[in-house]
Amino acid sequence: MIAVHKSQTATLLHTDSQQRIRGINADYLNLLKRALNIKLTLREYADHQKAMDALENGEVDIVLSHLVASPPLNDNIAATKPLIITFPALVTTLHDTMRPLTSSKPVNIARVANYPSDEVIHQSFPKATIISFTNLYQALASVSAGQNDYFIGSNIITSSMISRYFTHSLNVVKYYNSPRQYNFLLIRKDSIVLNEVLNRFVDALTNDVRYEVSQNWLDTGNLAFLNKPLELTEHEKQWIKQHPDLKVLENPYSPPYSMTDETGSVRGVMGDILNIITLQTGLNFSPNTVSHNIHAGTQLNPGGWDILPAAIYSEDRENNVSFAEAFITTPYVFVMQKSPDSEQTLKKGMKVAIPYYYELYSQLKEMYPEVEWIKVDNASAAFHKVKEGELDALVATQLNSRYMIDHYYPKELYHFLIPGVQNASLSFAFPRGEPELKDIINKALNAIPPSEVLRLTEKWIKMPHVTIDTWDLYSEQFYIVTTLSVLLVGSSLLWGFYLLRSVRRRKVIQGDLENQISFRKALSDSLPNPTYVVNWQGNVISHNSAFEHYFTADYYKNAMLPLENSESPFKDVFSNTHEVTAETKENRTIYTQVFEIDNGIEKRCINHWHTLCNLPASDHAVYICGWQDITETRDLIHALEVERNKAINATVAKSQFLATMSHEIRTPISSIMGFLELLSGSGLSKEQRVEAISLAYTTGQSLLGLIGEILDVDKIESGNYQLQPQWVDIPTLVQNTCHSFGAIAASKSIALSCSSTFPEHYLVKIDPQAFKQILSNLLSNALKFTTEGAVKITTFLGQIDDNHAVIKMTIMDSGSGLSQEEQQQLFKRYSQTSAGRQQTGSGLGLMICKELIKNMQGDLSLESHPGIGTTFTITIPVEITQQVTTVEAKAEQPITLPERLSILIADDHPTNRLLLKRQLNLLGYDVDEATDGVQALHKVSMQHYDLLITDVNMPNMDGFELTRKLR
Repeated sequence: MIAVHKSQTATLLHTDSQQRIRGINADYLNLLKRALNIKLTLREYADHQKAMDALENGEVDIVLSHLVASPPLNDNIAATKPLIITFPALVTTLHDTMRPLTSSKPVNIARVANYPSDEVIHQSFPKATIISFTNLYQALASVSAGQNDYFIGSNIITSSMISRYFTHSLNVVKYYNSPRQYNFLLIRKDSIVLNEVLNRFVDALTNDVRYEVSQNWLDTGNLAFLNKPLELTEHEKQWIKQHPDLKVLENPYSPPYSMTDETGSVRGVMGDILNIITLQTGLNFSPNTVSHNIHAGTQLNPGGWDILPAAIYSEDRENNVSFAEAFITTPYVFVMQKSPDSEQTLKKGMKVAIPYYYELYSQLKEMYPEVEWIKVDNASAAFHKVKEGELDALVATQLNSRYMIDHYYPKELYHFLIPGVQNASLSFAFPRGEPELKDIINKALNAIPPSEVLRLTEKWIKMPHVTIDTWDLYSEQFYIVTTLSVLLVGSSLLWGFYLLRSVRRRKVIQGDLENQISFRKALSDSLPNPTYVVNWQGNVISHNSAFEHYFTADYYKNAMLPLENSESPFKDVFSNTHEVTAETKENRTIYTQVFEIDNGIEKRCINHWHTLCNLPASDHAVYICGWQDITETRDLIHALEVERNKAINATVAKSQFLATMSHEIRTPISSIMGFLELLSGSGLSKEQRVEAISLAYTTGQSLLGLIGEILDVDKIESGNYQLQPQWVDIPTLVQNTCHSFGAIAASKSIALSCSSTFPEHYLVKIDPQAFKQILSNLLSNALKFTTEGAVKITTFLGQIDDNHAVIKMTIMDSGSGLSQEEQQQLFKRYSQTSAGRQQTGSGLGLMICKELIKNMQGDLSLESHPGIGTTFTITIPVEITQQVTTVEAKAEQPITLPERLSILIADDHPTNRLLLKRQLNLLGYDVDEATDGVQALHKVSMQHYDLLITDVNMPNMDGFELTRKLR
């Protein structure tokens, strides 16, 4: 026989409409009934004292006490160990969750039945005004309505009331270690056997069992896993006594893991976890807040701190600190700006920030070598830089990213998962040399149910940053429901209770279903890459938003066709999915293959994957599929290969250039040196000396021409060759150029003729020097490769309008001609035909002609047949004019020079100075020398010179600087 009294709270014990005993204590009594296999009878009394009188009088065997600080014992009454333990809970509004947990400012605090005492409240709030209520609902409603700042009361009955009526307005922000309240089974001392049996029963109730029992009645505030103390060793208990106060190295910029309020107290997920550890161990944690990243190596050195919350595990940092067992894991994500063409990938050249304490820095640098990685102190502080465009992307954890984007950047930023990297593991870190603290924290963390950690995480991620007055929103509905309930109770009490319970059950089921659907949809849509589910027949039965956005609106219909359909973009994929074997079903092997699919705009290259998922409630299985678009990656690899080939070709061309030039330059230099050696001897006659000097001079002129061609090629290829167009009489220019080659043609008995159909008095605007160089090169080649016959040059003007025309000139020879293979290589650098290699030349002339004509917006073409001859055709667009300006030549005034000039030579090369000095001496001039610009400037200041001849490149001071100083 068990006595209960009406003052029991509904959460602990109450009678429903069908006269059944419900509540946490009812569940414990049911366990007691099953454990002892006995029949229990409950007798209700008006108050606790009458129940105690019945126990002493032998009317009942057990009294179930209400929540008390200590059992009401006397000489005849004994109590079991506590059946339930409750802790004081501090409650405020959701909007004001970050209110300080302690404050010296005036605040209003509500409580019920004078619990807890004024002294306890004033320990945390010295200037508090305490308002006592007789009804718990009224006390919580006063906080919800803003009449009071806080409420303090028992965690069990308070959390139960919040779950029923104040879910969207109130929140438990802290639990206090004392004063605790207990629930006991009271018995007579002479019932020794019953006392022992009941104590064994209470001892057998593990924290897991207590948590499950309380979870049936509490959504939040369930601390039943704390009923039994941690199983600490004597050494660990002694360590706690010696170190009751620990310093927490706190970072206020790591939401939702770790934040601080205005007093510096640790808040967020880690703050709630530390609060629970305090209840478990009695350890007190005082914050040591830093304004910068607390993960810095200097901060992690021993001294000044005892525990670091929200530490991300990495092997490198284990050398400095030790880690507790991880209790939160979260994926890594990229955070980027939202835009109409937002992509879930990194592009070349992007600036991507990553906190330097993330261990995946090296891995990401290998995965994305084309981006610029920037290490930052803290992920949360970098979100603003991404929003402002200072950074293109940021690496963060998913929980941190969700909180920051939802609260501060919902319209500006988005995130997507980083593929191929492990999740971040969060826990507590400790200085090396504190193994006792690590073991104590590990035991405390292991005692916290995973569901409680998950609840705390979701609580802080969804914590609103605006005030939501839930009571104002739902008060009218509450009064309506209350009024209707009273009327229904008056007419039919049984039906009212049944209906109320049915509605509550339906809401719970509906809420769970909506939560599951919403979670599944959010989880699927949060994946950055397209994913979809295919049944055994090949029909797409589900997909995420990335799947739909991948295709155009019109082509999306094709994507939803059965995979076996010929118009489906996945027709090549489905044939591979049936290759999954029985072994694959057990191991969940993921198959990947590269395909090309059409997205409605273009062909895209994807890395497709699929795996088989068995459905326990069905005979069939489904395929979970997805892909990652690797088109840009493939194109980038191809572009890198092209650039690599270009670099190789450039190296080969450089080697070819050096080899060709070394031969072409060495040959005439060797000839010049040979003639000089002959001239240095005395065995030559006067005629032989003259001939040697003439041949050396000719060879030198050939060498200068070769170097000139090389410089022209360099100017053309570098874009530094500047055309200087002038008004030119083309027929006269062509005739004079032909005349200069007359002697060469006569020496080979070749008929050289020039003809023109240009109208009289027409001038064209063209660079005469470049045009003459082109004509000279082509004419020289024609004479060089023609042994007999004729070379003809024809020039005519094709007029387009009054101001524009086209020059067309042909150079036709009867030489050896060119084969098709030789014509393909003719205009390339150093290219020579088989006949050309028997002549002198560098192989640059035709290439220079081609580029010069191209710069003039013209065209150079050829037609050649072996053994017949070759015809080159030049076409150049030009401006024309009929105006002929005649300038009368003015008689030039003769310049009278002194008979004997005084000349200063500035040159750092002694041989050049000696040669120039002797040449000038032969002309009868006085010559002085200087080795550089500084020496020349000094000599000019000391003596008058009529003329200065200076080199350009000299040490100390070059020729340009010398000229500027003299002027």
